[in-house]
This record gives sequence, structure tokens and C-alpha cells, in this order.
Amino acid sequence: MFKKRLVGAMALLVSTVAVGGHHEEGEAPMAAATAGQIIVAYEVPCTDPVAGAARLKALIAYEASASPVAYSSVATTIGNAKVGAVDVHSSMQAMDKAFAWQEQDDTWLAMQALSLTVCETDLDSIEMSVHIAQ
Repeated sequence: MFKKRLVGAMALLVSTVAVGGHHEEGEAPMAAATAGQIIVAYEVPCTDPVAGAARLKALIAYEASASPVAYSSVATTIGNAKVGAVDVHSSMQAMDKAFAWQEQDDTWLAMQALSLTVCETDLDSIEMSVHIAQ
């Protein structure tokens, strides 16, 4: 009787894992970038990282729909006092075009200003580092 229950419990466990999709291909993380791509990392002090990250996510969603230059971006939280983002651009030229678009897009600028206000910080507090994927 115990053996039957054990086998039944194991069958239930295995089927739960299979139905959950954990066995499927494509679940592994993708590479952050490929050689030659530009990775830009931002860190911003933020009094409310949850609200700050939410504002950054909205800004990133706007970028994805409005930017004439394609790039990927993700919002991050860094500990309990900072938010940030990581962008991946195809090249330095593409990064420069994205920056130029941001600087002239009134909606993007307003969303950035709101993000900074939510975090109770300013433009001078943004730390940025640029990396070239190898």
C-alpha cells in the first residue's frame, strides 16, 4: 500500500513539473549582448525604488513604441536605495542616435523628469557607464 502511494505521489509530482513547463527548451537566459554591442548601465538614487522602477518601466515602454532607433532596455532596482536601467544598443552610432532622439522628444523628457521626481533626485545624480560587449 505504501509503495502505491509513493508511486502515485511521484507520478503527481512529475506531472506537475511537466505541466508547469520547466522542461521546455528556451527557458535558459539569453545572452545579455553579443560582441560589439553597447551596454549602457544607469544607477539613480531613489527614495522609493518600487515607485521609481515602475516609472522607469513606463519610460521604457514609451521608448519601445516611439523611438526611431531600436534598442532593448530593462528597469532594475539596486538594493533599497537605487533604481537603474540597462540598455543594449547595436553600436555606438545607434546609441548616439537614441540619445539624440531622447534629448529632443518632449514626452520622453517629461517621463524622465517624472521618474526623477518620484525618486526625489535630479539629472546630476544619474551615474552612467558604457560597456562594449566582447
